[in-house]
Amino acid sequence: MYGTIWSLLPFLVVIPLAMLTRQVVPALVVGLLVGSYMMAPTPLGGIDKALYYLYKEVEVSGNLHLILFLYTFGSFVGLVRITGGVNGFAKWLEPRVKSVRGAFAVAWLTSLGTFMAPDFRIIAVAPIMKSIIERLHIRPQKMAYVIDVTATPLISLIPIGTAFVGYMIGLLAVALKHVGSSQAAYPLFLSTIPLNFFAIAILLIGAYISFFSKDVKAANAGERSFAKRQVSSEHKARTVIAHASHLHRGIQMETGKLGTLHKPSEHAAPPEAIDVLSEQAPPSALNLVLPILLLLMLTFFLTWWSGHALATNFFGVLMKADATKAMLQAILITLVVSSLFYLFRGQKISKLMYGVLAGGNEMMAVIVLLVFVWAVSGVSTDLGFSPYVAHTVGAVVPRMLIAPALFVLGSVISYFIGSSFGTWGILMPLGFSLAMTTHASLALIAAAVFASGTLGGFASPLSDNTVAMATVMKLPVVDFANSLLKSTLLAGAVATVFYGIAGFVM
Repeated sequence: MYGTIWSLLPFLVVIPLAMLTRQVVPALVVGLLVGSYMMAPTPLGGIDKALYYLYKEVEVSGNLHLILFLYTFGSFVGLVRITGGVNGFAKWLEPRVKSVRGAFAVAWLTSLGTFMAPDFRIIAVAPIMKSIIERLHIRPQKMAYVIDVTATPLISLIPIGTAFVGYMIGLLAVALKHVGSSQAAYPLFLSTIPLNFFAIAILLIGAYISFFSKDVKAANAGERSFAKRQVSSEHKARTVIAHASHLHRGIQMETGKLGTLHKPSEHAAPPEAIDVLSEQAPPSALNLVLPILLLLMLTFFLTWWSGHALATNFFGVLMKADATKAMLQAILITLVVSSLFYLFRGQKISKLMYGVLAGGNEMMAVIVLLVFVWAVSGVSTDLGFSPYVAHTVGAVVPRMLIAPALFVLGSVISYFIGSSFGTWGILMPLGFSLAMTTHASLALIAAAVFASGTLGGFASPLSDNTVAMATVMKLPVVDFANSLLKSTLLAGAVATVFYGIAGFVM
Protein backbone atom coordinates (compact mmCIF):
# COMPACT_ATOMS: atom_id res chain seq x y z
CA MET A 1 0.00 0.00 0.00
CA TYR A 2 2.97 2.33 0.62
CA GLY A 3 3.66 4.62 -2.33
CA THR A 4 0.64 3.42 -4.33
CA ILE A 5 -2.47 5.19 -5.54
CA TRP A 6 -4.06 4.38 -2.17
CA SER A 7 -1.76 6.91 -0.54
CA LEU A 8 -3.81 9.65 -2.22
CA LEU A 9 -7.03 8.53 -0.57
CA PRO A 10 -6.96 10.82 2.53
CA PHE A 11 -6.62 13.93 0.37
CA LEU A 12 -9.03 12.59 -2.25
CA VAL A 13 -11.55 12.38 0.59
CA VAL A 14 -10.74 15.74 2.18
CA ILE A 15 -10.93 18.00 -0.88
CA PRO A 16 -14.34 17.01 -2.34
CA LEU A 17 -15.87 16.59 1.12
CA ALA A 18 -14.76 20.08 2.16
CA MET A 19 -16.18 21.57 -1.05
CA LEU A 20 -19.43 19.61 -0.73
CA THR A 21 -20.11 20.36 2.93
CA ARG A 22 -18.33 23.73 3.03
CA GLN A 23 -16.78 22.54 6.27
CA VAL A 24 -13.03 22.02 6.47
CA VAL A 25 -12.52 20.48 9.92
CA PRO A 26 -15.04 17.61 9.48
CA ALA A 27 -13.46 16.83 6.11
CA LEU A 28 -10.03 16.67 7.72
CA VAL A 29 -11.35 14.44 10.51
CA VAL A 30 -12.75 12.01 7.93
CA GLY A 31 -9.50 12.13 5.94
CA LEU A 32 -7.48 11.40 9.09
CA LEU A 33 -9.70 8.44 10.00
CA VAL A 34 -9.51 7.04 6.47
CA GLY A 35 -5.71 7.20 6.50
CA SER A 36 -5.50 5.83 10.04
CA TYR A 37 -7.69 2.82 9.26
CA MET A 38 -5.56 2.17 6.20
CA MET A 39 -2.56 2.01 8.53
CA ALA A 40 -4.32 -0.04 11.22
CA PRO A 41 -7.44 -1.80 9.79
CA THR A 42 -9.01 -2.99 13.04
CA PRO A 43 -12.08 -1.57 14.88
CA LEU A 44 -10.01 0.29 17.47
CA GLY A 45 -6.71 0.32 15.60
CA GLY A 46 -7.75 3.20 13.34
CA ILE A 47 -8.91 5.30 16.29
CA ASP A 48 -5.66 4.66 18.16
CA LYS A 49 -3.66 5.52 15.05
CA ALA A 50 -5.56 8.80 14.56
CA LEU A 51 -4.89 9.74 18.18
CA TYR A 52 -1.24 8.80 17.70
CA TYR A 53 -0.86 11.26 14.82
CA LEU A 54 -2.65 14.01 16.74
CA TYR A 55 -0.44 13.51 19.81
CA LYS A 56 2.68 13.19 17.69
CA GLU A 57 2.17 16.51 15.90
CA VAL A 58 1.14 18.46 18.99
CA GLU A 59 4.19 17.22 20.91
CA VAL A 60 6.62 18.65 18.34
CA SER A 61 8.32 21.63 20.00
CA GLY A 62 7.86 24.07 17.14
CA ASN A 63 4.22 23.07 16.72
CA LEU A 64 3.53 23.55 20.42
CA HIS A 65 5.11 27.01 20.24
CA LEU A 66 2.76 27.86 17.39
CA ILE A 67 -0.34 26.64 19.24
CA LEU A 68 0.60 28.75 22.27
CA PHE A 69 1.31 31.73 20.01
CA LEU A 70 -2.08 31.54 18.31
CA TYR A 71 -3.98 31.29 21.61
CA THR A 72 -1.94 34.07 23.22
CA PHE A 73 -2.33 36.23 20.14
CA GLY A 74 -6.11 35.85 20.37
CA SER A 75 -5.90 36.79 24.05
CA PHE A 76 -3.98 39.94 23.17
CA VAL A 77 -6.55 40.97 20.57
CA GLY A 78 -9.37 40.35 23.07
CA LEU A 79 -7.56 42.45 25.66
CA VAL A 80 -7.15 45.39 23.27
CA ARG A 81 -10.80 45.21 22.23
CA ILE A 82 -12.26 45.05 25.74
CA THR A 83 -10.26 48.01 27.10
CA GLY A 84 -11.71 50.56 24.68
CA GLY A 85 -8.64 50.94 22.48
CA VAL A 86 -10.56 50.47 19.25
CA ASN A 87 -13.35 52.87 20.22
CA GLY A 88 -10.82 55.47 21.31
CA PHE A 89 -9.00 55.21 18.02
CA ALA A 90 -12.34 55.63 16.21
CA LYS A 91 -13.34 58.74 18.15
CA TRP A 92 -9.94 60.30 17.53
CA LEU A 93 -10.09 59.52 13.83
CA GLU A 94 -13.66 60.34 12.79
CA PRO A 95 -13.66 64.17 12.97
CA ARG A 96 -10.42 64.33 10.99
CA VAL A 97 -11.98 62.96 7.80
CA LYS A 98 -13.10 65.86 5.58
CA SER A 99 -13.38 64.45 2.03
CA VAL A 100 -14.24 61.32 0.07
CA ARG A 101 -10.64 60.68 -0.90
CA GLY A 102 -9.63 61.38 2.69
CA ALA A 103 -12.12 58.75 3.88
CA PHE A 104 -10.56 56.13 1.62
CA ALA A 105 -7.07 57.21 2.68
CA VAL A 106 -8.07 56.74 6.32
CA ALA A 107 -9.48 53.29 5.52
CA TRP A 108 -6.05 52.34 4.16
CA LEU A 109 -4.09 54.01 6.96
CA THR A 110 -6.07 52.24 9.68
CA SER A 111 -4.41 49.02 8.55
CA LEU A 112 -1.34 50.23 10.46
CA GLY A 113 -3.21 49.66 13.71
CA THR A 114 -5.59 46.84 12.77
CA PHE A 115 -3.36 44.52 10.74
CA MET A 116 -3.33 41.69 13.27
CA ALA A 117 -6.27 39.71 11.82
CA PRO A 118 -8.93 40.30 9.13
CA ASP A 119 -11.88 39.96 11.51
CA PHE A 120 -10.27 42.36 14.00
CA ARG A 121 -9.76 44.88 11.20
CA ILE A 122 -13.37 44.59 10.04
CA ILE A 123 -14.80 44.88 13.55
CA ALA A 124 -12.55 47.84 14.36
CA VAL A 125 -12.73 49.84 11.14
CA ALA A 126 -16.10 49.18 9.51
CA PRO A 127 -18.23 50.83 12.23
CA ILE A 128 -15.97 53.89 12.15
CA MET A 129 -16.22 54.26 8.40
CA LYS A 130 -19.95 53.60 8.40
CA SER A 131 -20.66 56.90 10.18
CA ILE A 132 -18.18 58.71 7.93
CA ILE A 133 -19.69 57.46 4.66
CA GLU A 134 -23.15 58.58 5.80
CA ARG A 135 -21.81 62.09 6.39
CA LEU A 136 -19.92 62.22 3.06
CA HIS A 137 -22.54 60.35 0.98
CA ILE A 138 -20.20 57.52 -0.04
CA ARG A 139 -21.69 54.29 -1.31
CA PRO A 140 -21.47 51.64 1.46
CA GLN A 141 -20.53 49.00 -1.16
CA LYS A 142 -17.45 50.94 -2.15
CA MET A 143 -16.21 51.56 1.37
CA ALA A 144 -16.85 47.91 2.22
CA TYR A 145 -14.73 46.93 -0.79
CA VAL A 146 -11.84 49.16 0.31
CA ILE A 147 -11.87 47.78 3.87
CA ASP A 148 -12.15 44.20 2.58
CA VAL A 149 -9.27 44.57 0.11
CA THR A 150 -7.05 45.87 2.91
CA ALA A 151 -7.97 42.96 5.17
CA THR A 152 -7.09 39.42 4.00
CA PRO A 153 -4.99 40.39 0.92
CA LEU A 154 -2.92 42.96 2.81
CA ILE A 155 -2.56 40.94 6.02
CA SER A 156 -1.36 37.90 4.06
CA LEU A 157 1.69 39.97 3.01
CA ILE A 158 2.66 41.26 6.48
CA PRO A 159 5.69 39.35 7.84
CA ILE A 160 5.25 39.91 11.60
CA GLY A 161 2.65 40.33 14.31
CA THR A 162 -0.33 38.55 12.74
CA ALA A 163 -2.15 35.27 13.23
CA PHE A 164 -1.60 34.65 9.51
CA VAL A 165 2.18 34.63 9.94
CA GLY A 166 2.05 32.04 12.69
CA TYR A 167 -0.32 29.79 10.78
CA MET A 168 1.63 30.08 7.51
CA ILE A 169 4.96 29.32 9.19
CA GLY A 170 3.43 26.32 10.91
CA LEU A 171 2.15 24.91 7.61
CA LEU A 172 5.48 25.48 5.88
CA ALA A 173 7.45 23.88 8.71
CA VAL A 174 5.36 20.69 8.66
CA ALA A 175 5.31 20.51 4.84
CA LEU A 176 9.11 20.90 4.74
CA LYS A 177 9.53 18.18 7.35
CA HIS A 178 7.33 15.71 5.49
CA VAL A 179 9.17 16.16 2.19
CA GLY A 180 12.54 15.79 3.91
CA SER A 181 13.75 19.36 3.38
CA SER A 182 16.03 21.02 5.93
CA GLN A 183 15.09 24.53 4.82
CA ALA A 184 13.88 26.90 7.55
CA ALA A 185 10.21 27.89 7.45
CA TYR A 186 10.39 31.63 8.24
CA PRO A 187 12.93 32.58 5.53
CA LEU A 188 10.84 30.55 3.08
CA PHE A 189 7.75 32.48 4.14
CA LEU A 190 9.56 35.79 3.60
CA SER A 191 10.50 34.70 0.08
CA THR A 192 6.83 33.98 -0.74
CA ILE A 193 5.69 37.54 -0.01
CA PRO A 194 6.78 39.15 -3.34
CA LEU A 195 5.44 36.07 -5.15
CA ASN A 196 1.89 36.33 -3.80
CA PHE A 197 0.76 37.77 -7.11
CA PHE A 198 -2.96 37.73 -6.37
CA ALA A 199 -2.64 39.73 -3.15
CA ILE A 200 -0.37 42.27 -4.86
CA ALA A 201 -2.65 42.57 -7.91
CA ILE A 202 -5.86 43.00 -5.91
CA LEU A 203 -4.20 45.63 -3.69
CA LEU A 204 -3.14 47.62 -6.75
CA ILE A 205 -6.65 47.37 -8.16
CA GLY A 206 -8.06 48.41 -4.79
CA ALA A 207 -5.73 51.42 -4.64
CA TYR A 208 -6.87 52.53 -8.09
CA ILE A 209 -10.55 52.18 -7.16
CA SER A 210 -9.94 54.05 -3.90
CA PHE A 211 -8.15 57.09 -5.26
CA PHE A 212 -8.31 57.30 -9.06
CA SER A 213 -11.70 56.01 -10.19
CA LYS A 214 -14.09 58.47 -11.79
CA ASP A 215 -16.62 58.65 -8.96
CA VAL A 216 -13.92 59.55 -6.43
CA LYS A 217 -12.70 62.38 -8.66
CA ALA A 218 -16.26 63.56 -9.19
CA ALA A 219 -17.02 63.56 -5.48
CA ASN A 220 -13.88 65.49 -4.65
CA ALA A 221 -14.69 68.01 -7.36
CA GLY A 222 -17.98 68.67 -5.60
CA GLU A 223 -20.38 67.52 -8.28
CA ARG A 224 -23.79 67.73 -6.65
CA SER A 225 -25.48 65.47 -9.15
CA PHE A 226 -23.13 62.68 -8.20
CA ALA A 227 -23.84 63.22 -4.49
CA LYS A 228 -27.58 63.12 -5.15
CA ARG A 229 -27.21 59.88 -7.08
CA GLN A 230 -25.24 58.43 -4.18
CA VAL A 231 -27.93 59.46 -1.66
CA SER A 232 -30.64 58.00 -3.90
CA SER A 233 -28.69 54.74 -4.33
CA GLU A 234 -28.10 54.54 -0.61
CA HIS A 235 -31.83 55.08 0.07
CA LYS A 236 -32.77 52.31 -2.37
CA ALA A 237 -30.18 49.99 -0.89
CA ARG A 238 -31.57 50.60 2.59
CA THR A 239 -35.09 49.88 1.36
CA VAL A 240 -33.97 46.55 -0.06
CA ILE A 241 -31.94 45.72 3.03
CA ALA A 242 -34.90 46.51 5.29
CA HIS A 243 -36.82 43.68 3.64
CA ALA A 244 -33.87 41.30 3.39
CA SER A 245 -33.15 38.63 5.96
CA HIS A 246 -30.06 39.05 8.10
CA LEU A 247 -27.26 36.54 8.28
CA HIS A 248 -25.61 35.12 11.36
CA ARG A 249 -22.42 36.84 12.31
CA GLY A 250 -19.54 34.41 11.87
CA ILE A 251 -16.83 36.93 12.56
CA GLN A 252 -14.70 35.28 15.26
CA MET A 253 -11.76 34.66 12.93
CA GLU A 254 -11.21 34.29 9.20
CA THR A 255 -11.76 30.60 9.77
CA GLY A 256 -14.04 31.06 12.75
CA LYS A 257 -16.72 28.87 11.20
CA LEU A 258 -14.33 27.39 8.65
CA GLY A 259 -16.38 27.91 5.56
CA THR A 260 -19.86 27.43 7.05
CA LEU A 261 -22.68 28.24 4.67
CA HIS A 262 -24.50 31.06 6.46
CA LYS A 263 -28.23 30.58 5.98
CA PRO A 264 -30.65 33.48 6.16
CA SER A 265 -32.52 33.94 9.40
CA GLU A 266 -35.26 36.30 10.36
CA HIS A 267 -33.21 38.07 12.98
CA ALA A 268 -29.52 38.82 13.23
CA ALA A 269 -27.59 36.87 15.82
CA PRO A 270 -27.06 38.70 19.10
CA PRO A 271 -23.70 40.45 19.51
CA GLU A 272 -20.90 38.70 21.32
CA ALA A 273 -20.39 39.61 24.98
CA ILE A 274 -16.88 40.86 24.26
CA ASP A 275 -18.28 43.25 21.63
CA VAL A 276 -20.84 44.61 24.10
CA LEU A 277 -18.17 45.15 26.76
CA SER A 278 -15.90 46.78 24.17
CA GLU A 279 -18.63 49.28 23.29
CA GLN A 280 -19.17 50.11 26.97
CA ALA A 281 -15.46 50.65 27.73
CA PRO A 282 -14.21 54.24 28.08
CA PRO A 283 -12.53 55.03 24.73
CA SER A 284 -8.77 55.51 24.72
CA ALA A 285 -6.59 55.41 21.61
CA LEU A 286 -3.51 54.76 23.78
CA ASN A 287 -4.97 51.39 24.76
CA LEU A 288 -4.64 50.34 21.12
CA VAL A 289 -1.56 52.20 19.89
CA LEU A 290 0.95 51.53 22.69
CA PRO A 291 0.44 47.73 22.93
CA ILE A 292 0.70 47.35 19.15
CA LEU A 293 3.91 49.39 19.03
CA LEU A 294 5.34 47.28 21.86
CA LEU A 295 4.39 44.06 20.04
CA LEU A 296 6.05 45.18 16.80
CA MET A 297 9.25 46.32 18.49
CA LEU A 298 9.55 43.15 20.56
CA THR A 299 8.89 40.93 17.55
CA PHE A 300 11.61 42.66 15.52
CA PHE A 301 14.09 42.62 18.37
CA LEU A 302 13.52 39.03 19.54
CA THR A 303 13.56 37.68 15.98
CA TRP A 304 16.91 39.40 15.47
CA TRP A 305 18.15 38.24 18.88
CA SER A 306 17.35 34.58 18.18
CA GLY A 307 19.66 34.58 15.15
CA HIS A 308 22.18 37.36 15.76
CA ALA A 309 24.88 35.02 17.10
CA LEU A 310 24.59 32.74 14.07
CA ALA A 311 25.12 35.27 11.26
CA THR A 312 26.92 38.55 10.59
CA ASN A 313 24.36 40.42 8.45
CA PHE A 314 20.66 41.24 8.71
CA PHE A 315 19.43 38.79 6.08
CA GLY A 316 21.63 36.07 7.47
CA VAL A 317 20.12 36.65 10.89
CA LEU A 318 16.61 36.24 9.46
CA MET A 319 17.66 32.98 7.85
CA LYS A 320 18.90 31.63 11.17
CA ALA A 321 16.21 33.13 13.44
CA ASP A 322 13.75 30.99 15.35
CA ALA A 323 10.78 33.13 14.30
CA THR A 324 8.08 30.99 15.92
CA LYS A 325 9.74 31.12 19.33
CA ALA A 326 10.48 34.85 18.95
CA MET A 327 6.86 35.63 18.09
CA LEU A 328 5.65 33.62 21.08
CA GLN A 329 8.04 35.43 23.43
CA ALA A 330 7.01 38.82 22.00
CA ILE A 331 3.28 38.22 22.36
CA LEU A 332 3.64 36.83 25.90
CA ILE A 333 5.68 39.83 27.06
CA THR A 334 3.28 42.22 25.33
CA LEU A 335 0.28 40.53 26.95
CA VAL A 336 1.78 40.83 30.45
CA VAL A 337 3.02 44.42 30.03
CA SER A 338 -0.25 45.53 28.43
CA SER A 339 -2.26 44.00 31.26
CA LEU A 340 -0.17 45.90 33.82
CA PHE A 341 -0.59 49.08 31.76
CA TYR A 342 -4.36 48.65 31.69
CA LEU A 343 -4.47 47.96 35.44
CA PHE A 344 -2.46 51.13 36.06
CA ARG A 345 -5.04 53.03 34.01
CA GLY A 346 -7.91 51.81 36.18
CA GLN A 347 -9.19 48.77 34.28
CA LYS A 348 -10.75 46.02 36.42
CA ILE A 349 -8.78 42.79 36.56
CA SER A 350 -11.95 40.69 36.14
CA LYS A 351 -12.71 42.52 32.89
CA LEU A 352 -9.16 42.05 31.64
CA MET A 353 -9.28 38.34 32.39
CA TYR A 354 -12.52 38.00 30.48
CA GLY A 355 -10.97 39.71 27.45
CA VAL A 356 -7.90 37.46 27.62
CA LEU A 357 -9.90 34.24 27.83
CA ALA A 358 -12.58 35.25 25.32
CA GLY A 359 -10.00 36.37 22.78
CA GLY A 360 -7.93 33.23 23.21
CA ASN A 361 -10.97 30.99 22.88
CA GLU A 362 -11.85 32.64 19.58
CA MET A 363 -8.60 31.21 18.19
CA MET A 364 -9.46 27.63 19.09
CA ALA A 365 -11.10 27.03 15.70
CA VAL A 366 -7.82 27.96 13.98
CA ILE A 367 -5.80 25.78 16.36
CA VAL A 368 -8.06 22.76 15.83
CA LEU A 369 -7.86 23.22 12.06
CA LEU A 370 -4.07 23.42 12.16
CA VAL A 371 -3.67 20.31 14.35
CA PHE A 372 -5.83 18.21 12.03
CA VAL A 373 -3.94 19.52 8.98
CA TRP A 374 -0.70 18.37 10.62
CA ALA A 375 -2.17 14.95 11.47
CA VAL A 376 -3.51 14.34 7.95
CA SER A 377 -0.13 15.35 6.52
CA GLY A 378 1.57 12.92 8.90
CA VAL A 379 -0.57 9.92 8.00
CA SER A 380 -0.29 10.72 4.28
CA THR A 381 3.48 10.82 4.58
CA ASP A 382 3.54 7.39 6.24
CA LEU A 383 1.32 6.07 3.44
CA GLY A 384 3.90 7.16 0.86
CA PHE A 385 2.02 10.16 -0.51
CA SER A 386 5.16 12.05 -1.60
CA PRO A 387 6.87 9.13 -3.43
CA TYR A 388 3.69 8.29 -5.31
CA VAL A 389 3.16 11.89 -6.40
CA ALA A 390 6.82 11.98 -7.44
CA HIS A 391 6.54 8.99 -9.75
CA THR A 392 3.14 9.78 -11.24
CA VAL A 393 1.86 13.36 -11.23
CA GLY A 394 5.33 14.86 -11.00
CA ALA A 395 6.48 12.91 -14.03
CA VAL A 396 3.55 14.13 -16.15
CA VAL A 397 2.98 17.75 -15.13
CA PRO A 398 5.60 20.16 -16.55
CA ARG A 399 7.47 22.05 -13.85
CA MET A 400 6.50 25.48 -15.20
CA LEU A 401 2.77 24.66 -14.97
CA ILE A 402 2.69 23.48 -11.35
CA ALA A 403 2.39 26.95 -9.80
CA PRO A 404 -0.41 28.26 -12.08
CA ALA A 405 -2.28 24.94 -11.84
CA LEU A 406 -2.10 24.97 -8.02
CA PHE A 407 -3.23 28.60 -7.95
CA VAL A 408 -6.28 27.89 -10.12
CA LEU A 409 -7.18 24.71 -8.22
CA GLY A 410 -6.73 26.42 -4.86
CA SER A 411 -8.79 29.43 -5.96
CA VAL A 412 -11.71 27.17 -6.88
CA ILE A 413 -11.45 25.30 -3.58
CA SER A 414 -11.15 28.43 -1.46
CA TYR A 415 -14.06 30.13 -3.22
CA PHE A 416 -16.34 27.17 -2.55
CA ILE A 417 -15.30 26.56 1.06
CA GLY A 418 -14.70 30.21 2.02
CA SER A 419 -11.58 29.51 4.08
CA SER A 420 -8.05 30.70 3.39
CA PHE A 421 -6.59 28.62 6.21
CA GLY A 422 -8.44 25.49 5.12
CA THR A 423 -7.27 25.83 1.52
CA TRP A 424 -3.66 26.34 2.57
CA GLY A 425 -3.76 23.28 4.81
CA ILE A 426 -5.29 21.06 2.13
CA LEU A 427 -3.01 22.07 -0.76
CA MET A 428 0.38 22.73 0.81
CA PRO A 429 1.39 19.03 1.17
CA LEU A 430 0.45 18.35 -2.46
CA GLY A 431 2.30 21.44 -3.66
CA PHE A 432 5.50 20.62 -1.79
CA SER A 433 5.46 17.01 -2.99
CA LEU A 434 5.21 18.21 -6.59
CA ALA A 435 7.86 20.87 -6.05
CA MET A 436 10.39 18.42 -4.61
CA THR A 437 9.73 15.95 -7.41
CA THR A 438 10.10 18.39 -10.29
CA HIS A 439 12.73 20.60 -8.60
CA ALA A 440 10.37 23.57 -8.84
CA SER A 441 10.85 26.58 -6.59
CA LEU A 442 9.40 25.89 -3.13
CA ALA A 443 8.90 29.63 -2.61
CA LEU A 444 6.90 29.92 -5.84
CA ILE A 445 4.74 26.88 -5.06
CA ALA A 446 4.06 28.02 -1.50
CA ALA A 447 3.21 31.52 -2.76
CA ALA A 448 0.75 30.09 -5.30
CA VAL A 449 -1.00 28.15 -2.54
CA PHE A 450 -1.10 31.20 -0.27
CA ALA A 451 -2.42 33.36 -3.11
CA SER A 452 -5.21 30.90 -3.93
CA GLY A 453 -6.43 30.85 -0.33
CA THR A 454 -6.24 34.64 -0.18
CA LEU A 455 -8.62 34.82 -3.15
CA GLY A 456 -11.31 32.81 -1.40
CA GLY A 457 -10.89 34.58 1.91
CA PHE A 458 -11.37 37.90 0.12
CA ALA A 459 -14.15 37.15 -2.39
CA SER A 460 -16.09 34.03 -1.38
CA PRO A 461 -19.69 34.61 -0.23
CA LEU A 462 -19.00 31.86 2.32
CA SER A 463 -16.01 33.63 3.84
CA ASP A 464 -16.61 34.86 7.37
CA ASN A 465 -14.94 38.13 6.43
CA THR A 466 -17.37 38.71 3.57
CA VAL A 467 -20.32 37.92 5.84
CA ALA A 468 -18.95 40.16 8.60
CA MET A 469 -18.37 43.09 6.26
CA ALA A 470 -21.82 42.82 4.68
CA THR A 471 -23.45 42.53 8.11
CA VAL A 472 -21.73 45.60 9.55
CA MET A 473 -22.40 47.68 6.42
CA LYS A 474 -25.97 46.29 6.16
CA LEU A 475 -25.50 44.98 2.64
CA PRO A 476 -26.96 41.76 1.16
CA VAL A 477 -24.13 39.24 1.48
CA VAL A 478 -24.51 37.65 -1.96
CA ASP A 479 -24.78 41.04 -3.68
CA PHE A 480 -21.68 42.27 -1.89
CA ALA A 481 -19.76 39.10 -2.77
CA ASN A 482 -20.83 39.46 -6.42
CA SER A 483 -19.55 43.05 -6.44
CA LEU A 484 -16.08 41.69 -5.62
CA LEU A 485 -16.00 39.26 -8.54
CA LYS A 486 -14.96 41.61 -11.34
CA SER A 487 -11.76 42.79 -9.67
CA THR A 488 -11.14 39.31 -8.23
CA LEU A 489 -11.29 37.67 -11.67
CA LEU A 490 -9.00 40.36 -13.10
CA ALA A 491 -6.45 39.95 -10.30
CA GLY A 492 -6.76 36.15 -10.56
CA ALA A 493 -6.08 36.21 -14.30
CA VAL A 494 -3.04 38.45 -13.78
CA ALA A 495 -1.75 36.15 -11.02
CA THR A 496 -2.20 33.04 -13.21
CA VAL A 497 -0.17 34.63 -16.02
CA PHE A 498 2.59 35.70 -13.64
CA TYR A 499 2.77 32.23 -12.09
CA GLY A 500 3.13 30.79 -15.58
CA ILE A 501 5.96 33.21 -16.37
CA ALA A 502 7.63 32.63 -13.00
CA GLY A 503 7.42 28.87 -13.61
CA PHE A 504 9.63 29.30 -16.67
CA VAL A 505 12.00 31.82 -15.05
CA MET A 506 12.40 30.11 -11.67
